[in-house]
Amino acid sequence: MPTLPPEFDHPTHTLRIPELRNVSLTSRVLQIVDHPAFQRLRTIRQLGPTHLVYPGAVHTRFEHSLGVYQSTHQLLSHILHLPQLDSLKEQDILSILAAALLHDIGHYPFAHSLEALHLKGKDTPRHEDVGAQIIRGQLSSLHGKKSIASILKKEWKVDPERVITLCTGKLPKNAGKTDKILRSIISGAIDADKMDYLERDSHHMGVPYGRNYDRQRLLQSFTLNKNEDALAILARGKVSAEMFVFARYTMFSEAYWHHTVRAASAMVESALAAFYSRSSLEPHELLPILLSKHDDEFLSWLLEQSPENSATTFLISGMTRWNRNLYKRVLTLSRVYLEEEKQRAYDIVYSMDSSEIFALTDRLRVALGMALRVPLHPAALILDTPPRDKDKLDHIELVYPDASGQQHYPLHQLSRIVAGVQNDFVHVVKKIRLFAEPKLALMLKALPNSEEIILREILQSNTHS
Repeated sequence: MPTLPPEFDHPTHTLRIPELRNVSLTSRVLQIVDHPAFQRLRTIRQLGPTHLVYPGAVHTRFEHSLGVYQSTHQLLSHILHLPQLDSLKEQDILSILAAALLHDIGHYPFAHSLEALHLKGKDTPRHEDVGAQIIRGQLSSLHGKKSIASILKKEWKVDPERVITLCTGKLPKNAGKTDKILRSIISGAIDADKMDYLERDSHHMGVPYGRNYDRQRLLQSFTLNKNEDALAILARGKVSAEMFVFARYTMFSEAYWHHTVRAASAMVESALAAFYSRSSLEPHELLPILLSKHDDEFLSWLLEQSPENSATTFLISGMTRWNRNLYKRVLTLSRVYLEEEKQRAYDIVYSMDSSEIFALTDRLRVALGMALRVPLHPAALILDTPPRDKDKLDHIELVYPDASGQQHYPLHQLSRIVAGVQNDFVHVVKKIRLFAEPKLALMLKALPNSEEIILREILQSNTHS
């Protein structure tokens, strides 16, 4: 039976992170944690501008990375007894522990907001790809005395490229079952990454939602799926898995996609899009700037680089230099609203690409400006659509003992709770909102037919395409 290397039972150091967690650090782990590229994560907030809504949400990618490493360590200790894993070698175990530690090494300020822009010809680098460059030592400013790749190769005795594929999820088509299993430990429907961020974000945001699942029972319930190439859950962990799915749902519904959090995120995304659209900087030129600044420094840099009355300045000024002037929602659209025209409006907007959304927002600005008889700043309105990468229902396999061996079922088929939650996640939680700068929001609230004007422009959008 494979086991964790002996050094992990006798760590040289212990590091305390919230909430009351002891992270055991060996000499090999410390070499990565003390590397400049990893220490940089102390300056990158885990949740971007969310602290403007939840003041405690100032925790960092550094803390989260340590938490994922610890969760992976715990998860491994619960599954290494499985007979299907008898062929695991020490290199396999060390590779996934390193990947857990390094999975967010490429994050930079507001990475998810930048990645969401999808600007033609100027797509920003994905943090996973940046992470690969950092690990390989291809970015001189973050190379340190020696690259992380050399530490992995010489001290950990693992292949850096394998660690990178486990971090990024870009497994080759011919990847073996071992690497698929290892990858699922940090990237699956229920994994060490989600186990950490749900609890950690919940703790720092001051909400209970992400902590309402039985962590210990869930850890004890991990097994392998029918194909023996990914994690699954034993029948005894069914309720724990249901609680986990519901915890994630409530964190998105009540915290991550809270309307004011989305307003702050939308302001950052719009400011970045405006800056990027007029900037001559190419993505490879912007990357060193992103990697050299923490969140607030980057926003200040954007202000310095932008004209006084530009959209970027208009938006960023509301969240920098001790200002908090977040946009207010003036219309919400959902797939489940009873009004047929609101459902149609949702479908129209959701099908738009970024350029079409920008054009629609501009038409809304003109129409509302005419109704109010005042000129509106080009950045006075933001049409916020939810991320498109979470429309897929998560597949969680439940394993029941049977007289003939084992039976495998999708959890959502056996649990109306999970089926309902996953359906609601796509159809209810993912709202489209129109935000307006605060003064304009008050004016629109006093305008009797503002919603009618907005819906009319959206429903007529097909005639403009």
